[in-house]
Amino acid sequence: MALLLAKGEDFASWRGVEEFAVTFRDASVKLASKKHPEGISQMLELVEDQINTVAAENKHLKTEVERLVLELEKISDPGELRTVLFSFYRYSYQHFRRFRSATAFFKMSDSILSAMLKTCLKLAKQQIDCNFPPMALVTMGPVGRRETTRFCRLHLAIIWDGKTPEKQMENLGKELVAWLRVTGIAIEEFITPLKPEWCGNLQKWHNRFETALLKKDRFEFIELIRLADSSIIFTEYGVGERFSKLCTSYLEKTEFIANLVERCQQLSNGISMMGNLRLEKTGPHRGAFPLLDHALLPLSASVLAICLINGVTKIGTPERLRELVRIGKLDVDLAERAVHAWHCFSEHRIRLEQHASPGQDCRDILHLVPTDLETAEYELLFSSLETVGDLQRYMQISFGMHE
Repeated sequence: MALLLAKGEDFASWRGVEEFAVTFRDASVKLASKKHPEGISQMLELVEDQINTVAAENKHLKTEVERLVLELEKISDPGELRTVLFSFYRYSYQHFRRFRSATAFFKMSDSILSAMLKTCLKLAKQQIDCNFPPMALVTMGPVGRRETTRFCRLHLAIIWDGKTPEKQMENLGKELVAWLRVTGIAIEEFITPLKPEWCGNLQKWHNRFETALLKKDRFEFIELIRLADSSIIFTEYGVGERFSKLCTSYLEKTEFIANLVERCQQLSNGISMMGNLRLEKTGPHRGAFPLLDHALLPLSASVLAICLINGVTKIGTPERLRELVRIGKLDVDLAERAVHAWHCFSEHRIRLEQHASPGQDCRDILHLVPTDLETAEYELLFSSLETVGDLQRYMQISFGMHE
């Protein structure tokens, strides 16, 4: 319970450094007073020095990231945009190596990507130089959950209000994507403003939802359910907020939830019938564990489905789990274990990406070699996968009660 509710933070977040320092200092004094009372002063001084050094390093890295975010507002040169993004990831992965906080890493990544998108949108508008209607930029997938890494492919949509000619907005989408590519951001080619289905006004989106429901189009259900994992990056005159309300009103309908639950049931939690890890049997990753397919994806999808069933609209897996506990729709023990699983999977993900080359596909990166894991790491991974299986079963029960 403490992990879920203690001041709204996760145990791996470094934001509580001052409180940690006080607690650690007090514990050190108690230990020293029991075993070596004559050395309390010397030990406390050593502890203070170590804490101050670590705190200063954290502050320095955090300050550098904040500086880069502010720099983006003034940049118009493509080369400088790439340089800023490269510098950001150098600092963010350095911070992760030092503090092992997936929470802090994702928060930093979300801030730089949001700033980059807003800057590229501004530059794209300047390139076209015409009057644009009120609009919003919406991201989906891991970026939409604010779990961004260097190797996440950006899922992006443009929404606007009014009857502005679609051609004008399509041109804006092309310019925006071009600027994003210049920066080095990986873009999902099929979920982008370059595709008409991801670039439309509010009325077009309303019609798209209505048509999907009328035709019971399973493919459209799959495509539109992506918007349940979305964040508004940029909005004018409430367009983004109205779009979110539109999405929520449809995505909480049984037809959409049923489609998601059915697909979640088909996802493996990474443990075979014989109680072993499901490893790749062929191909370049033979003998490795696919972290994306058997851990990250089933965990986030199951939590999302449980949230849709219960009308929870929070963004991010840990936030969703806390809200489910708060409203009494998820057992505290299962939610606690799910948060631990999220940290386990996320930290493995970032560790695997630390040494990957820019431009690699995440599916080629996110493979764990079991023999490389220490015993404690293996056991934690296995118990986290068991938790995913428990979540999938709970999801099925919740949906049965919902129907």
